[in-house]
Amino acid sequence: MKDLTEPLLPELRQDGDEDICEKKSINLSRLGTVVVITFTTFILLLIILAAQLPPQQTMGMTTIGIQTLSSNLDNLGWVRTIYGEYKLFTEMCLAGCDFDEAVAVCEEQGGHLPFIQSEEENEEVKSILSTSPQSVWIGLISKYRTGSWQLYKTEDAATYFNFLTEDNEESHQSHDDEDARCVILEVDDGGKWIKTGCSQRKDDKEGLVGVICQRLPNVTEDVSMRVMMGKSACDDGQKGIERDLQNLERDTECNEKHNNDDKIVKLKEGTETMAEHCDKIHEKYVPNHVCMNQAVDYSGFGIIPTHGPHRPNWASFGEYSYLPIERWQHNLEHGCVVLLYHPCLDHHEVTMVKSVLSGCMRKHIITPSRLPSLTRPLMLLAWGCYLEFQFQDLVRMRSFILSHALGGPEGNYTKDGLYTHLQMVKAEVPEGSDRKDSIVCPQL
Repeated sequence: MKDLTEPLLPELRQDGDEDICEKKSINLSRLGTVVVITFTTFILLLIILAAQLPPQQTMGMTTIGIQTLSSNLDNLGWVRTIYGEYKLFTEMCLAGCDFDEAVAVCEEQGGHLPFIQSEEENEEVKSILSTSPQSVWIGLISKYRTGSWQLYKTEDAATYFNFLTEDNEESHQSHDDEDARCVILEVDDGGKWIKTGCSQRKDDKEGLVGVICQRLPNVTEDVSMRVMMGKSACDDGQKGIERDLQNLERDTECNEKHNNDDKIVKLKEGTETMAEHCDKIHEKYVPNHVCMNQAVDYSGFGIIPTHGPHRPNWASFGEYSYLPIERWQHNLEHGCVVLLYHPCLDHHEVTMVKSVLSGCMRKHIITPSRLPSLTRPLMLLAWGCYLEFQFQDLVRMRSFILSHALGGPEGNYTKDGLYTHLQMVKAEVPEGSDRKDSIVCPQL
């Protein structure tokens, strides 16, 4: 034992300092552990989110820009395309789903079974399914009359089909079954459609039938803050299109009630004397995408706009009984050549000049319009340029097409448009060329 005369206070201070240091060391250790755990958790969350996001854009897919964390969580697993967003729900059909069960799964997710309405859209769905190859239901039924196919939940008749050809039907017994009123898409058969009973949970190869859902995405913007192309709440190519059809009657009828001078006119014989008009467009100019709840304003773009704002969805290539400027302006950006003719131009002459354009390139638009005048009743437009015609000069027409085809900022984008209202003839690939219009006017 120490002498009582020795001072105790210094020793007490030393013990207290040791306790304080020990506590600080423990607190710092705990703080470090918390920081490491928090950082690790955050990194793991980012990895999980990155794994769930869709791949980088291909020609058919549209990338999703940087979004908030809550938005990413809501969109986990959904792949955005111009046709809408798609997601596989394999976990919802571990024993296979029948048609009604598949419908219920999609409705619970705020979507529906895919409404596939073109070859390109079918290829898109097939591409998504390639990551988990299995048969899936599509939104096509023939429940009310055998052989009459329509989009389920609607009164719309189907216009596109991809059933197996007769040559391949022997291995698919369900084709001729009277109860085969629903349709599945089989990746193993190259994305072909198989007719089958709506109560089936397995395909004819004993594989489970799964579910892929389609939904209309919210309005999204790209890196330039422009509304993205493709189906969305902004523009799906169907709802609200009446806004752009107010001039339909005036632009499609040759009648004195629209203009006192209206009468059938013909192109003159001879060589065209008009010079083409071209606007100077800045190389960094990006036309705005305007949603259907707003009018598109072309003031400041000239009497005959060769570029300008437009709807997010362009028109399917081909001929229309009427196509508004809000649609074909987008086609110009995609490298189309547009043929406008006055509604009073002689029908036989219209037929002749239409064949010139359709024979030169797949990416074309043909529609009546009152942008051409009675004295110059025909007009060809491309991105930045137009040429009015008063003469039946087919050589000059082909020359304009050859000079300006595929000239828009997105001229190499080959995918067809979603807007098809009042389409009369869908464009085909000219003989001697391809879907990319690699050879323009191949007959020359």
